[in-house]
Amino acid sequence: MYKVFFIFLIFFNLTCVGQSIQELKEDLKNAKSDSQRMSLYYELSSEYQFNDNEKAISYAEQLLELAKKKKDTTNIVYGKAMIAYSYYNLGALDKSLKINLEAHEIAKTSKNEKLIDYIITHLALIYDEMGNYGKALEYYRYNIHYAKENDLPQDQMIGLLNIADMYVRMEEYDSAEYYAEKAIKFEEESEEYVRSIAYINYGVALEKNNKFDKALIYLLRGLEIQYTSSPDFAAISEAYVTISNIYVKKKQLINALQFADSSINSAKKSESNYYLRKGYELRSSIHKSLGDNAKAYNDLKKYVETNDKIYNEETTEKFLELQELYEAKQREAEINLLKQESELSKESITQKNIVIIGSLIILLLLALFLALYISRNRLKQKALTLLDAQKREIEERNFQLGEMTEELKSQKEEIETHRDQLSEAYGILEKRNQDVTDSINYAQKIQNSLLPDLKTIKKALPQSFIFYKARDIVSGDFYWFHQKSINGKDIKFIASIDCTGHGVPGAFMSMIADALLSQVIIELDYNEPAKILTEMDRRLRIMLKQDESYGNDGMEIGLCTIYDGKMEFSGAGHKLIYFENGDINILKDNRYSIGESFISHQKMNFTNHTISIDSPKMFYLFSDGIQDQFGGPKDKKLGIKHLRRNLTSIHQDSIHLQERHIKAMVENWKGTEEQVDDMLLIGFRLT
Repeated sequence: MYKVFFIFLIFFNLTCVGQSIQELKEDLKNAKSDSQRMSLYYELSSEYQFNDNEKAISYAEQLLELAKKKKDTTNIVYGKAMIAYSYYNLGALDKSLKINLEAHEIAKTSKNEKLIDYIITHLALIYDEMGNYGKALEYYRYNIHYAKENDLPQDQMIGLLNIADMYVRMEEYDSAEYYAEKAIKFEEESEEYVRSIAYINYGVALEKNNKFDKALIYLLRGLEIQYTSSPDFAAISEAYVTISNIYVKKKQLINALQFADSSINSAKKSESNYYLRKGYELRSSIHKSLGDNAKAYNDLKKYVETNDKIYNEETTEKFLELQELYEAKQREAEINLLKQESELSKESITQKNIVIIGSLIILLLLALFLALYISRNRLKQKALTLLDAQKREIEERNFQLGEMTEELKSQKEEIETHRDQLSEAYGILEKRNQDVTDSINYAQKIQNSLLPDLKTIKKALPQSFIFYKARDIVSGDFYWFHQKSINGKDIKFIASIDCTGHGVPGAFMSMIADALLSQVIIELDYNEPAKILTEMDRRLRIMLKQDESYGNDGMEIGLCTIYDGKMEFSGAGHKLIYFENGDINILKDNRYSIGESFISHQKMNFTNHTISIDSPKMFYLFSDGIQDQFGGPKDKKLGIKHLRRNLTSIHQDSIHLQERHIKAMVENWKGTEEQVDDMLLIGFRLT
């Protein structure tokens, strides 16, 4: 997984961007206030973090010294944090941790949540690097909580991605996938680069769990963004090597070889020996599997050479880090020595004055002590008299308390009896509630098994999407699809259905609706939507005995059939919206639903609409759940007009973008409001 160091984007966002080190030094010379000096010390320390840690420590120490003089808690914390980060760069993790923990204690006294999060961000990375994953996880979660409380969605995504990366290194791939998937939920609120890394990392986690098809989707999404912005070739190399691994596991070695080549080319552009080594190792194994031993040996040789380069670079880097650390310690010792010499000089100058002043103080203290002794004797006599009176009062109150204790003991026994009875009743209710919840969860599995496979729908209607969101565990809304040949014609049926109620009652009615559709379309070979709805209405009335009573059980439905270059539609309570050449068209529904009781003794006549597919058209079927949702700035229903405006603005976009927009529109409108009904919207483009 591509390591996410965005955590330190937060750390360095406080610095000034666009100024060179030389300009910052000039500004420091001309600084007129301590506040300006502290800010410039911080900025200079930040700039040197990446190339000269000794100088970074020097400027951070000057910031710390001035902040202590000014009693500026915020800059004391920043100064310590910058020193700690320099030691982190030098590999002195224990020292970095010690200083950061000191900074954390100071930050807590300020009660400044932003400052505390600043330090915890650094602590998380140190514990992660040290392999103390429990502590790292604790602090990463704090970062996520802070980001959530302060409405920072991209920072939430970054925190979740860091946790996912940590779990990959721990080889706990289920957890890695879980956190990477949670991170993806913030894709709309994140910058393109961050989103691309999220997609790639989610793809890596999915590949580790052998979910190859889904992994490919997200890896390719990540690559698409990378190539349309400023490409990070290290991240691109990681994506390609993961795709290559997928094709190796799928036994598609030619495809695997192509992506291994791409991974190596990207690694060369990134000048990353780490990813180059991964690429050579993978390509060598592919050549070996293909029986090309000469190429396999050649790549293995390159792998070894690259590995040696990495070892030499790491050794050199470690030596330089140790050298910088030694020089920093020497400098610290010199500063301490100068401080000691200065203190000794001051001590010799003031020593005589101390002796004289000390003698006068001793005489003054003796006089004060004598006066205090006489005063305390008088107070002691008064205190003894007062204590005697208090003793008598306490003895009287103890007697009263004894009587009250007996009464309280009796009340306590009665309360404990009631508590035990309530506890027993609560246990029974909790068990019944769990049984009901288990039953509903099982009902959800049954209902989900009745829904058509989305892959089947995608295969038949490639340019389609379905937005489906139940209000409760089970739903009264559902979608239906079937494809069959009638009289030599290939016919596709797709429907949106909204049954009476939601939750368990709606779910029961949805099972009846599914059965009726299957009977009428699959068994009777009906293909005209109006005729299908008429027959469904007749059968539902018989099944529920609607002609004998006035129940409200029924369903609203919008049904489309697609064949011979045309589409037919009929609706019972569901409209159809479609767009042609940028213009919106609405096919009205019949205003009564299937099985509606107040017209149970009348003959139902449903209208059949036919549309020719002689040019590209975008169609939408939907239930009333979306338009009835409360929310928005005035806490009112979203409404059909608002929905139409949104569909008008997105109908020419790709199917994938349309689906994302509908999800975002619903969530943004709903906000913190409860979902009021089940939601369903089907979109498909015919050309």
